Amino acid sequence: MTSIDTETLFELWEKVKEYIPAKDKLDAAETFVKLCDDAGMEKDEINEYAGGDKILETAMDRYYDDDEDDDYIDEEWN
Repeated sequence: MTSIDTETLFELWEKVKEYIPAKDKLDAAETFVKLCDDAGMEKDEINEYAGGDKILETAMDRYYDDDEDDDYIDEEWN
């Protein structure tokens, strides 16, 4: 199986998001950001490609805010 490059992945998001109901777009965007992170993309790289897409920017804020909260909790309890 071949891997997909970052630019193609974000082009795919642009095409697919049109078909996602408005009420589900943020959840879909958060899943997309998580998949990018799980695939090893750096936060700055995701942010660069997400630039201008308000849904992805919001999803990133929520995803990385939750991630930072988890780090804080880990530090507090360790």
